[in-house]
Amino acid sequence: MSMVPQPNDPITDEDRQLAVEQVQRAMADGEVRFAELDDRFEAIYAAQTRSELEAVWSQLPSPPAPAVPAPAHPIAPETYSVFGDVKVGGWISVGGDLTYGSGFGNVTVDLSSAHLRSDCTVRVRAVFGDVTVILPDGVRASMESTTIFGDRTERLTQPVAGLPYVRVVAATLFGDAKLYSLSQVPEGKLQRLWKALRGR
Repeated sequence: MSMVPQPNDPITDEDRQLAVEQVQRAMADGEVRFAELDDRFEAIYAAQTRSELEAVWSQLPSPPAPAVPAPAHPIAPETYSVFGDVKVGGWISVGGDLTYGSGFGNVTVDLSSAHLRSDCTVRVRAVFGDVTVILPDGVRASMESTTIFGDRTERLTQPVAGLPYVRVVAATLFGDAKLYSLSQVPEGKLQRLWKALRGR
């Protein structure tokens, strides 16, 4: 019996994850603009069959991702800095809670390309600096924040059923607390940081 995938075959969560990663890689390579991410991700999550998913792939300048995803890098669950920034991100694997902090620096946790294996809590703290968490579009999330002399920003896309839930607990003294879905990241500095975390 032939096991060749057919256009009307239903797609799996792994198929969707591959498509999301392909779009993110294309953006990191400068082939896709940030403004396009929302529509592309919406099409991926709406797709039900292989042919619908391949229609998203066919619009990309690069060929689709391989059939089997490469293993993601493991991530340290805790990192602290006294005089400096903490930046975590890239093609990483997350299987539990995370805690990051800085005394005199910013804390940026970019999980937009992470393989989230389960629900998790991300704790980010900074005394003199901002804390920022970036999540994949569609991931269910909430932020509990304490900011003494700073602002709180939360910009998330519509949650998608079945994706992990990320609870963000943020605390700053002289800094802002920010939580974004990837396509909601503002133009400019944070976009450059997103690319830098992937070595682009």
